[in-house]
Amino acid sequence: MAWHFTNPTIACAHMWQGLSKRERRYLYQGAAGAFAIGFAMVGLWASPLSPIWMDSGAVKAGSGHSRAAMQIYLHQAEWGPSSRRGESLWRAAVLADVNLNEPGRSMALLEQLIEELPEHARVADAHARVAQIHRLHHQDLVRAATRWVAAASVAPDHPQAGRWMLDAGMVFAEAGDLGRAYSSFDSAASRPDQVVAARLAQGRLHLRDAPAKAYSDYDAAYRAGASDKEKRLARLGMATALEYLDRREQALAELEDARDDGVTDAALERRRGRLWARRSN
Repeated sequence: MAWHFTNPTIACAHMWQGLSKRERRYLYQGAAGAFAIGFAMVGLWASPLSPIWMDSGAVKAGSGHSRAAMQIYLHQAEWGPSSRRGESLWRAAVLADVNLNEPGRSMALLEQLIEELPEHARVADAHARVAQIHRLHHQDLVRAATRWVAAASVAPDHPQAGRWMLDAGMVFAEAGDLGRAYSSFDSAASRPDQVVAARLAQGRLHLRDAPAKAYSDYDAAYRAGASDKEKRLARLGMATALEYLDRREQALAELEDARDDGVTDAALERRRGRLWARRSN
């Protein structure tokens, strides 16, 4: 059939009149289906299943609207996949602590994440942030250290697990719990990225009551790939441990070796000068 109408509206009307009932029904069904699909796609894009769902809160936070971002994250945490609910709780907790200065609310959200979604990838991070809040805001050293241990236990392969155990050891030591401090440092020392810091920390603790062990700790730190600064600290620690053992000649020899190795600074030179002066007297 040929059409000669130049007005599109009139042409479409004549085409519609030329269709059979079956053809019209098919068009109705197709249009309704397309509308339903489009509506569903819009709804899906605005739902927690959408890839941009998590970004809406980040955009608000990035523009300085932390309170509004918090409300978005809290709404997102109410439903949807557990992975996204947990991420929303985590982001809300960080906002509450860092941007809104509400550590109590932040801790409540972190505890909710830990209790309701124990398999979530953020649980270890949540324990670590709870530890930080205990340490900085509550000055509760033992609880802070215990939570850092929990974080490393939940995710032993986490890139920060060694650091968490080092932090736990430091705080246990500050609290006077030397047994758990040494244990935490031993765990941290099993990580290549923390072995030097952990052995130096153990050396400082052992100087109090076991200088021979302190010497071994400092020596281990020195040989474990320490930086120049860490090597200087280790050499000074070894010399101090030898002095505590009343082995001044060996302490002086240690400092002489450090100078020969090019590992020296003002503190090492002062100690060396003091030992030489005592030797002369």
